[in-house]
Amino acid sequence: MIYRAMFLSCLAAPAMAACPVAADLATGIRLIGDDGAVETYRTLRPHVIELIVAYDDGYADRSTLGQGVYVLDVVELYNALPNPDTISTYAYPVAVEAMPLPAPGEVWRTRAVVDGIYDDKMTASWSDMTTMTYGDCIYTVIPGEIVYSGEGYRQTEGLHYLPDLGIAYMASFASDDSDSIDTYTILSITAVGED
Repeated sequence: MIYRAMFLSCLAAPAMAACPVAADLATGIRLIGDDGAVETYRTLRPHVIELIVAYDDGYADRSTLGQGVYVLDVVELYNALPNPDTISTYAYPVAVEAMPLPAPGEVWRTRAVVDGIYDDKMTASWSDMTTMTYGDCIYTVIPGEIVYSGEGYRQTEGLHYLPDLGIAYMASFASDDSDSIDTYTILSITAVGED
């Protein structure tokens, strides 16, 4: 009788959503930030991930990321449609499938031609693996940063790469235009449709 009651109580309990895995990129993985930003990652084509970021104030943009990490282009969205006047493109001297995946202690130095005009030096460097908790999910994380430097400026994107998902999200941003470092905290990671 006790076993039957336990079984019935398990049936009545809500199903626990599983933590997303890389295969969920086919339909989408959603990250929720402490600033209200909603980041949705989806596989666009082999080695390329689409990222749509939507903010509380209605602003949204769309990026494509080589290997889920390196910015290939970014454009602002208006009513969910890209505004071609706002697009920025990044061209690298290697094919997207040849871009290195983040790994502890690895450094990739290359150049990025931005908008067909600016020839930036780019350095991506990665630290030791750690684990981080996002809501009910725990993931291995490889912290790192990508530095873009050109004539008279420098910007640094602090990234957290999640190898189990094949994506990196921005954890901090700093540039010569500002005296402060912007930081971003992810509160939860869910598969689209399960959050």
